[in-house]
Amino acid sequence: MDSDLRLEFCSDPRLLVCVRSTVKSWLEARGCAADTLHELVLAIDEACSNAIRHSYGGSREHVVRLDLVVSPEFLEVRLCDEGVPCPSAGLERRDIEAPDPETVRPGGLGVQLMHRAFDEVEFCPGRETGNCVILRKRRKA
Repeated sequence: MDSDLRLEFCSDPRLLVCVRSTVKSWLEARGCAADTLHELVLAIDEACSNAIRHSYGGSREHVVRLDLVVSPEFLEVRLCDEGVPCPSAGLERRDIEAPDPETVRPGGLGVQLMHRAFDEVEFCPGRETGNCVILRKRRKA
């Protein structure tokens, strides 16, 4: 499946504001329902942040590739990097309680947000380098 839109950007977290804006515009142009739009954008932002923070260790000199694809059945987002493969622990969907704002700490909720926002989430870590995260949202008939 070819991309409708491909973004390649440096692993600099300051660029995520541009990525969010572009993703939001693409989702709107593809008829994404307003009630899910912000949650999808946030989940994609989390995936990008995770690639920068964990796969690249916060280094700003690498490339993150984001492919946005529309098919009759799905809106699909593919995020790929060439960094350290993610460990499989913590990638599966879990039922979690809403975090307490008084005790919540950074980390650990991004993957669960991806599972909540998208109908299908697939993590594909490389054997020695790289990761690909595929997020799919069913399109309404």
